[in-house]
Amino acid sequence: MPSNREYEICLFDYYGDLLTSHQKEILQEYYYEDLSMNEIAENYEISKSAVQDLIKRCLIQLNEYENKLNLIRMVKNLDMILEEMRKENNELLDRFVEKIEKIK
Repeated sequence: MPSNREYEICLFDYYGDLLTSHQKEILQEYYYEDLSMNEIAENYEISKSAVQDLIKRCLIQLNEYENKLNLIRMVKNLDMILEEMRKENNELLDRFVEKIEKIK
């Protein structure tokens, strides 16, 4: 089971393009550049609490997108189906799995 941070990164990967450029920049620094909230606050000349609030609001928004669109859940379900198909070890199923992997 992924950690909260891993899930948050997943949310950002799937839905980050729906955020404003400013929101994306801050989340990019926080999640991918591993900057602390203090470092981000210094970079943007804002308070740490402003960074904290922005991240919290973005996560709420990203969770709302997932609740409505269910992309992460659908991909997880697809992965489970593919894994079951792999266990069958059927040539036709293997070809189907390969095609699905290419689509993903």
